[in-house]
Amino acid sequence: MKLYHAFSLIDSSRLLSGQNPETFVKVDWVCYLRDEPLVPYDQLIEKFQDLPQTGKEKLWILRRANYFLSGQEVEELKLYLEKQYSFSVEVEEAKLPLKVEQIPTFNEKDVTGTIILRDRDEPFPLSIGIIGMISGYRDLVNIKTVGELLGEIDQRNKR
Repeated sequence: MKLYHAFSLIDSSRLLSGQNPETFVKVDWVCYLRDEPLVPYDQLIEKFQDLPQTGKEKLWILRRANYFLSGQEVEELKLYLEKQYSFSVEVEEAKLPLKVEQIPTFNEKDVTGTIILRDRDEPFPLSIGIIGMISGYRDLVNIKTVGELLGEIDQRNKR
């Protein structure tokens, strides 16, 4: 099975929060509270057997590994976001097994908000719970000085 990372780049003026100084925000669409992994953990995570056997650290790694979406979930998300919000979705295939350091993590200082997808109309069109993790996005095209470029590279390397 293939897994995917889905995200949208959205004009920040379309969101109510106004907490992002950048022109665009990046919304990483992730599954939350998935009960069972789409792929067995030993095939999903590289060196799974070397992870701590118990504890919060291991649970955190497993939860984050479950953020990825299946092909069907991505298609549902695309249809839903286009219909409800006119957002487009970019998709990248995850290379399995995942290296622990490459599993998405969302730093509190970078995430400026969340979008919880839900619909008051029944039945809800998405088969899983998906939330959007919002962070500022700086398009490198708009950078004017070497200092700004180096600062942006430093920020991206911290993520």
